[in-house]
Amino acid sequence: MPDTIRNYLRKRRCRPVARPGVAPDESGLEQPAGQREPPNALHAKTLAIVSATHATRRDTGVFIHLSFGRVIDHLAARCRRVLLCVPLAEQSPDESRDYRLEAQNIELIPQPFYTTALGGLPHPVALTRAFARACRDADALFIRGLVPYIGLLYTLAWRYRRRPCHWIVGNPVALLRSHRRAGFLKDTASHVYAWQDRLLTRWGRWLTAGSFVCNGRELGAVFSSPRTHVAVSSTVVDDEFYTRADTCQHDPVQILFVGFPRPEKGLQYLIRALPLLRTPRRCVLTIVGAAEQFHRYREELEHLAQELRRTEDVRWVGYVPYGPAMFRHLREADLLVLPTLSEGTPRVLVEARANSLPIVATNVGGIPTSVTDGYDGMLVPPKDPAALAGAIDRIVADGALRQALIRNGLQTARRLTVDRFVELVVRVLEE
Repeated sequence: MPDTIRNYLRKRRCRPVARPGVAPDESGLEQPAGQREPPNALHAKTLAIVSATHATRRDTGVFIHLSFGRVIDHLAARCRRVLLCVPLAEQSPDESRDYRLEAQNIELIPQPFYTTALGGLPHPVALTRAFARACRDADALFIRGLVPYIGLLYTLAWRYRRRPCHWIVGNPVALLRSHRRAGFLKDTASHVYAWQDRLLTRWGRWLTAGSFVCNGRELGAVFSSPRTHVAVSSTVVDDEFYTRADTCQHDPVQILFVGFPRPEKGLQYLIRALPLLRTPRRCVLTIVGAAEQFHRYREELEHLAQELRRTEDVRWVGYVPYGPAMFRHLREADLLVLPTLSEGTPRVLVEARANSLPIVATNVGGIPTSVTDGYDGMLVPPKDPAALAGAIDRIVADGALRQALIRNGLQTARRLTVDRFVELVVRVLEE
């Protein structure tokens, strides 16, 4: 009888389990118990990383989105070699994928280029070859997010006796439920695809006796298993922290939003909150993020601001690369607001607190895993402009609350660096 079947019959209750030497911290996340050196069992091994996150290659290197690129580089530092299997285009990087991979031990296994998981479906043969090579040539397998033909990838992992660690980034089912996107037919097809991906992913983990690393407790419950681990992913490193005691000391009050301005981010509710603010001080909303792909949504938001007579209080900055330019926005702002409708564990909430910025976010997805309401941030219901306005007013008016949010937010962010996230992934891979 295969070991996977024995394990299944022996562990009939699917639930996360505690492991020796690992204890939950205040947020409920697993953290190393005591001080110890990083695990080194992977140092002599080859790790395959498979994802649908596309990359570009030029003479100057390989470029990918920062949120994934830093994890790749940190994992590469723990392995002898990394095989990176992603959709690849031979072109200059677009502005949102401007992170240049730094590790010298990364080898590419190119997938045919596509920009969404659905876009990969026309390439079954090429994807089979890429997945098979990654599973065959590596000692360990790390999967990120939604991948086309996920059942095929897991079957190949089983064929080559690999036990994947699958990083579950977001919840497409909840995202599709949060708002109407592209009409009934396309939305229905997307729902069907998201559900089959979820079912095949759970089946694949059982087949291979693999593990899940889930962004937040909500996803941890959806993908509950004997080898499910809850995490908060991050891109912050120790030397990017910025300490200050207080904000909201000057007029106008600077409210910051950072992210792709697309419908699921709920920006319309934040703009509607501006006229509901009771503070006598002027408040200005700065929106940082590339909006070219969502120009119709931006037009709707601009029209809404005009209707509410808040055009001069809403500023569009566009895309800003992570680094000194982004740090300037975070450090000049007075608070960050994320009115999103569906999320995993947004990295911007960690980045903001690492820069001593009080935050307001919606109580959805994995956000409550990252943020404790009233302790290191304020949480409000989604689609509720009055609640957003009330939380902003409290932060602006209550100096003691604001300073406590800043102080506690810094402490939380120090536990949620990219190094801590990668340590968890390495431990899971070593199991």
